[in-house]
Order: sequence, then structure tokens, then C-alpha cells
Amino acid sequence: MEGLKNVMEEAVEYQLNKVLSTMPGVCSCEKCRLDMASFALNRLHPQYVRTDTGALFQKLNNSSQQAEVEVLTAVMSAIDIISQHPKHD
Repeated sequence: MEGLKNVMEEAVEYQLNKVLSTMPGVCSCEKCRLDMASFALNRLHPQYVRTDTGALFQKLNNSSQQAEVEVLTAVMSAIDIISQHPKHD
């Protein structure tokens, strides 16, 4: 549906970029990155918003230490699983 946004996508993308930049031995091609993001997002509760104000409010809520740890845990698990079983040669 147009006009809806899952703010967890931004949180996962941010953590994925941050962590992958410290792991040069892990494939970070577009296919692997999308698989990792999908894996992580499927393990996190979606947080859909419709407006920029709603997005800002959710981002403030997600800035808590527990929220960041949940996203980081999902991202680290995704990197571990996908890097062991990439869907390409």
C-alpha cells in the first residue's frame, strides 16, 4: 500500500551497513544484503507509519538501548546465517 512505511527497514539497513563494514570477509553483494535484511526484518516486529511525524516518533522510540539491541541481534543472526548459506556461487 502506498503511503505506508515500516521504520524497522531503516533501522535494519543502518545496523547492517554499520556491521558489514567491519566484516570484510563476509559477502555484502546486493543479493546477500537483501537476504540479510529480509531475514532480520522477519524476526522483528514491524512498525508501520503513515506520516513523517509518525516516523519521527517511532525513530525516537527505537533509539532506546533495548530497541537497538533487538535490531542488532536480528542483524547479527542474519549475517551469520546468510553468510554461511549464500544464495549465489
